[in-house]
Amino acid sequence: MSLISEIKKRNVVRAAVTYAVVSWLLIQVADVLLDAFDAPGWLFRGFIILLVTGFPVALIMAWFFELTTSGLVRNEDLPENYASEDQFRRYLNPVIIAMLSAAVILFALDKFVWTDEGGFDGSGTRFQNTARAGAIAVLPFVNRSKQADDVYFADGIHDDLLTMLARIDSFKVISRTSVMRYRDTKKSIPEIGRELDAAYLLEGAVQRAGDTVRVNAQLIDSGSDSHLWAETFDRQLSTTNLFSIQSEIARAIAAALDAKLSQTDESRLQKVPTDSLAAYDAYFKGRQSLLKRNVAAYEEALSYFETAVSLDSGFAGAYAGLCDTHLSLYVKNSAVGHFTAAEAACQKALSIDSGQAEVRVALAALLRHHGDYQRAETELRQALDLAPNNVEALNELGYIMALQGMIRESERLLLESVSFQPDYWPTYDSLFMFYRQFDDRPDRYERAVKYAMKSVELMPENASAWNNLGTAYHSLQQYDAAKVAWDRALELEPTRTGYTNRGLQYYYEGFYSESAEMQLKAIELAPDDHRAWGRLAESYRLMGGEEESAAQAYGTAIRLAESMIGINSLDWRTRGLLATYYAHNDQPGDAKAMIESALAMAQRDPEALLYSALVWHELGNDEFALNALEEMVDRDETYVLYVSDDPDLADLRGTHRFEQIMKRLEKDP
Repeated sequence: MSLISEIKKRNVVRAAVTYAVVSWLLIQVADVLLDAFDAPGWLFRGFIILLVTGFPVALIMAWFFELTTSGLVRNEDLPENYASEDQFRRYLNPVIIAMLSAAVILFALDKFVWTDEGGFDGSGTRFQNTARAGAIAVLPFVNRSKQADDVYFADGIHDDLLTMLARIDSFKVISRTSVMRYRDTKKSIPEIGRELDAAYLLEGAVQRAGDTVRVNAQLIDSGSDSHLWAETFDRQLSTTNLFSIQSEIARAIAAALDAKLSQTDESRLQKVPTDSLAAYDAYFKGRQSLLKRNVAAYEEALSYFETAVSLDSGFAGAYAGLCDTHLSLYVKNSAVGHFTAAEAACQKALSIDSGQAEVRVALAALLRHHGDYQRAETELRQALDLAPNNVEALNELGYIMALQGMIRESERLLLESVSFQPDYWPTYDSLFMFYRQFDDRPDRYERAVKYAMKSVELMPENASAWNNLGTAYHSLQQYDAAKVAWDRALELEPTRTGYTNRGLQYYYEGFYSESAEMQLKAIELAPDDHRAWGRLAESYRLMGGEEESAAQAYGTAIRLAESMIGINSLDWRTRGLLATYYAHNDQPGDAKAMIESALAMAQRDPEALLYSALVWHELGNDEFALNALEEMVDRDETYVLYVSDDPDLADLRGTHRFEQIMKRLEKDP
């Protein structure tokens, strides 16, 4: 008998075909299931290797064994007149035909219905590329206008388009902060996609010439570096045409990705926020100034937004810009006028368009400063209903949860925000603040350093990030590292926070004159900030010979702190500091009442207990002061760090109870 006849007799060919078909089907199923469970890539590769390795084993088994109705039987043990055609083929052939049919159907679906990297989710909604479930990164648009000044216009188109896409439920859009570092980049599309964890990249260019505008846009699959869609729009320059271009781009992206736009999405795309091109132009300039995040830029942004609303009193986006700007200035300099102006602008924006998630986030921040945490939470929940992936809303909600004592929920929300936008530095800024101010674990300051460092890595030219890093190092008593970070912050941008922090370090080192100098510089930048005045007062007090200056500074600090409590009566930190001002300003009754209210509101938080110890010691009641210090370290031993270097507690050193407290520091690893 020839070899070919023997192969046919022993069903080797049929076994090879069957094994190949079954293996292909198993690979398709594994590809879907393993991806659904986010399994590591090596698991899928190992599965394929296992199937390939099993192929020769299957052929060898087919050569030596026959599959019968009784199971596997060695060929040598079969009767001489055995005919597999009659005995088993009528059972096996239908199975092979069914598997071949399934393979053909899957192949057809994969080739002509699904895309190379597509599939369906559990609800039947189409999704594609696996990078962050189809996340889209809108790269900075190129300015191709002859006027270099028109870069703000290209950035404005980019910013508005990014915001528009982020409001569409079907899309997950990478934040502007994350993508702006790729302006003028030489990196490849696949490289950018991997770094941003984005499945798709949208590139664009804007050219404005006279009364015409040209916008080029192209959608690229970051994995294959292939173009999915591209188009050029040439239009007369008007707000209606600009919004129309953005809406057409959004619809084209949805079509390219087989994403269905809801009726809500469509209604958002059809909105024209303003009919005034001049107002829109001023709005663009205001948004670009606001993004610079410094006082001079905020003042510039204020002027642009005020111009925009004067040109179109129904422009909700411009009022939202005013709200953001006034709030940012209030945070910088504590001027109450900015707070009230921000509140009015937010309410005006919402009265025009209640569907703006960004305005609700800004209003929630205002309510937080007002101490109305429940209303702030309500606004944020509504913002997340409008834009579920809004990381600003998640960050603010995390802060609100912490202020309401829900520490672990706060941490969960902030970490969830990181998962949405891994390169969004404000989230790491929020995590620094969470671990620095709210967390109750022993390693919280190490965690604060970790996230402050991440902010610096993402935004190395941002003074706020360096200020926070210095504060985190100072909490760990790494004073040299803190000084380097704070000095770098001041090099980048002189701020109230930067000067106050450096002054604080001088204060604890005993250099009171240098401390006062730093606080005076802080006051030049933020004359309405009670903290700078309070620090100046204590520096004058310890310098000697400056008692009158200290009293005047305390009086100003008291006035400004009382004003802040008028805005937020639940601000126990300001109440604690105000109590210390009262104590040093010969107002013992006010000091006692204020510190008791601070302790009650803070639920005897260790920081509030530290203020209590400072107040009672200044009022001459060392028994109460030591009681507060002991309770403070019982609640949180890390707070002994703040006691060790405080010059106001120096005369307690050497007493038995104080030294027992300080022994906690020796035990601290």
